[in-house]
Amino acid sequence: MDRLAGRIEREIEERHFCVVFEDEVERCWPSKKFEPSERESQIQAFAESHGWNTSIRSSDGFTRAIFLPW
Repeated sequence: MDRLAGRIEREIEERHFCVVFEDEVERCWPSKKFEPSERESQIQAFAESHGWNTSIRSSDGFTRAIFLPW
């Protein structure tokens, strides 16, 4: 998670947003471990703990989270 947080932070500084795709979302918040609503809550909590906002999009079983500065 620290690695992901570092990448998000760098991208937000450079582009003012960061998109995290399903492969990274799955690594940090496995769909087998979390129900979809709990997974979203965990991602939101992660974003908030770093001072970011996030928009989570899911379609066809693929999730992507867009992180933005708060």
